[in-house]
Amino acid sequence: MLNLKHKLNELNPQFLRELKGRLKTRNILLAGSISLLGQFILFMYFQVQLPPSLIKLPHANKYCTGQLKYSLNDCIFDNSNNIIINWQLWYQDVFNLLSLLGVFAILVGGTYLLINDLATEERRDTLNFIRLTPQSPQSILYGKMLGVPILLYAVMLLAIPLHLWSGLNAKLSLNQILIFYVILFVSSLFYYSGSLLFALIGSWLGSFQSWLGSGFVLVFLLFTEQALRHGTAVSNPIVILSLISPQYFIPHALANFELDNFHWFGLPLGESFALTSGFSLSVYLIGIYFIWQSLQRCYRDPNATMLSKQQSYLLTTSFAVITLGCANWNSSDIKDNFAGLIFLNLWLFLYLIAALTPNRQTLQDWARYRHIYSAKHPGKRKLIKDLVWGEKSPGVLAIAINALIAISSLGVFVFLASNQQWDNLNAVGSLIFAFSLVVIYAALAQLLLFMKNGQSLLWTNGILGAVIILPPIILGMLFSQPSNQTFLWLFSVTAPLLFVYPPNHNSLGAMLPFLAILGHASILGLLLFQTKRQLQKAGESATKALLAKN
Repeated sequence: MLNLKHKLNELNPQFLRELKGRLKTRNILLAGSISLLGQFILFMYFQVQLPPSLIKLPHANKYCTGQLKYSLNDCIFDNSNNIIINWQLWYQDVFNLLSLLGVFAILVGGTYLLINDLATEERRDTLNFIRLTPQSPQSILYGKMLGVPILLYAVMLLAIPLHLWSGLNAKLSLNQILIFYVILFVSSLFYYSGSLLFALIGSWLGSFQSWLGSGFVLVFLLFTEQALRHGTAVSNPIVILSLISPQYFIPHALANFELDNFHWFGLPLGESFALTSGFSLSVYLIGIYFIWQSLQRCYRDPNATMLSKQQSYLLTTSFAVITLGCANWNSSDIKDNFAGLIFLNLWLFLYLIAALTPNRQTLQDWARYRHIYSAKHPGKRKLIKDLVWGEKSPGVLAIAINALIAISSLGVFVFLASNQQWDNLNAVGSLIFAFSLVVIYAALAQLLLFMKNGQSLLWTNGILGAVIILPPIILGMLFSQPSNQTFLWLFSVTAPLLFVYPPNHNSLGAMLPFLAILGHASILGLLLFQTKRQLQKAGESATKALLAKN
């Protein structure tokens, strides 16, 4: 044991630290008891679902093998007067529920534990001591990911024998079961990495942070579980949300999920379970790569943006390629596919606004540098280059460039996949308003983060969320539908969709969108003017203070 501890300490000291704090005898016994007791209750629950063998009268049960009547099968008897039971279906249901519980437990429970642990260390300032150690950020974060949920891992490992036994008795392929394990492992890395990032950047949420993060994962899994239960369409790019939920790779679920029709840029990936699984793993790994880029930046410097501007352009391009491939290019109903792409890109840009918008201190440093540089080199201004590539410059222009990348890809999709059922001018209008709204939200977030307030992050998220969510709610309450006061609806987040699904199936014309886009330009100009004014003021003040000290 001493040699093992020594090797673990050399390999990953943070992992050994987490093990020492959690692998107490009481905790191990409690985890083992919970796992075994839970398996026993689940097994007994399914035992109760079997038809009672003592009743010899005709009756029906899900696990009988007779004729189907009212969603139940008639029970038939063999020569020994015993009920013939569909054991394959019974084992399949055991496997199904155990898999589903495992997915929820390991993703939701692990997410809560990781966020709570890292956020607690951040609040107690012990994380700053860990930062001072010679360990690399990767070593510390890997140690957290492996060690914090160690008791949860023990609970899951004890359930594997029952899971494998039920799956093999349900006549499921061992390869499919093993692929599900691989998908669950990689998805855990994806969600756990996101949890660590959220823990580092969301410390302003306080004790509510861990509940919010795990609650979001829970809602997402419940949403995809309901979509799986009722079947899900694979001809819409929103199917990508299904492919990052490991529930869809539980072998029994393939009957409800129409994988056979899944295509990516016309390639029939759905015809092969291995190809679909490989595509899902690729999406997970790309997501893990970008999350870890953000993790390393935020861990080294809490004031740094989550992504550099170069990384954001690569992320947007990768996202566009993945989501466009999932769209149905031969669909007769292009509107639903276009609306799905708009929906997915909205979430991408909410993340980019958070990832590229620097805080007040960073902007002050940048403004001071710009002010001094402009004074010394009045003829060598490199402002545009700094706004496009700089680490500390405002992120509005970079977000606008990312928006141009996204709408360019959407424009290619519209013009290559469009048909006579939809006017391309409507698509252009939708993309223009989508671009305008994204840049306005980015400029508003940048201005709000420059406030002199200790809770600027809280106010920024609250106000930006209200600006996005409240207008369509208020307009819906006042005017019930977009056909009433359409001009006002063009200033809400639903504006791009008004071109996809025009009110009363009529075109919006040219005058209303033209006036609305002028209004958007005025709002954006006001926000940018105010931001520039604040930056100039901060740069002058910081420079004067610096010169006074010297």
